[in-house]
Amino acid sequence: MHIDPPTHKPESPLVVINGVQLTIQDRSPTARQLLVAANLKPATDYILIRWPESGPTLELGLDEVVHLPNDSSVTEFIAIQADGIKYFVLDDERYAWSAVISETDLRRIGRISDDLEVWFENRDKKDEQVLPGAIFDLTIGGIERFYTRERVIQTWQLDVHGVMITSETSSILVKDALLKAGIDPNKGWIIRLKVKGQPKQVVELQTVIDLTQDGIERLQLLPKDINNGENAQAINRQFHLLAVDEAYLNARGCIWETINDGRRWLLIQNYTLPAGYTALVCTVAIEIPSNYPIAEIDMFYCFPPLVRLKGGVIPQTEATQTINGRSFQRWSRHRPSGVWNPDVDSVLSHLGLVDESIAREVEL
Repeated sequence: MHIDPPTHKPESPLVVINGVQLTIQDRSPTARQLLVAANLKPATDYILIRWPESGPTLELGLDEVVHLPNDSSVTEFIAIQADGIKYFVLDDERYAWSAVISETDLRRIGRISDDLEVWFENRDKKDEQVLPGAIFDLTIGGIERFYTRERVIQTWQLDVHGVMITSETSSILVKDALLKAGIDPNKGWIIRLKVKGQPKQVVELQTVIDLTQDGIERLQLLPKDINNGENAQAINRQFHLLAVDEAYLNARGCIWETINDGRRWLLIQNYTLPAGYTALVCTVAIEIPSNYPIAEIDMFYCFPPLVRLKGGVIPQTEATQTINGRSFQRWSRHRPSGVWNPDVDSVLSHLGLVDESIAREVEL
């Protein structure tokens, strides 16, 4: 007696609609039947889109027959409650969608990896990058066009006491900047941020530096305790400055004193010099007129005399001035006549002139 071998009944096809897996008995259902199977009723309120593993999404009419594969693979669909199909183009392929698409859905259905940027093609102006949270109305202006490209990682640089560091973020903690430069942040530094055209400002380890700010030049470090190998000496304060000057000098982290040797001098110890001089620090002296701030502060003086690494005479620094027994180099740097304003100018604004004048001679 002949017995036919048992026939293998193929497994029921699997589909996924909006992330939910369903078993379908019919291998040739209509789009309407798939929506009903997913309990999306009435079916006429929805559009059904086929989402292949690669390539663009495909529109399906409600009565269109969908041919499911005979193997065990899963066929994926997206159902959207909408009036009708709209379209967009991504990397020259036409995708079916509904009236509105978000940046999140665009990346999801286009299977766009995180290392790619998405851009929107503008016809009449510069193309725009599609940022998180962006939403596009596909009913306006015809088919929208998008394209991808490799993500450009923007970096920012900062000079940390002569060490150039790179940051992939537009802001950085001072402490992190020191660590990147290989500098121990726990050494008790006086830390100053130099911004072009501004006086140096004292910053703390938890200060956030905005690296996009124009003119940022460097972080300068100065030990809090410096005595050059000599015995520590008491700070001389033989006359008072304006309260605003003293507050500024203290906030800037300056070690300063006032001397009256027949002329009144403000001495700023351990002034940090920019790269390009043979010395790292010097003492800066500023003469304070007796009727300051009505009278203008003029010029400044350096000890020891500043010498450039590249050599050459620094213009208008040939004269010297003895201050408290030491010979200081005079820097003849002046404002235009009549510019000094006692209501706004002070030691603070004059130190801006000092900073700029000293920096300029090694930036040429």
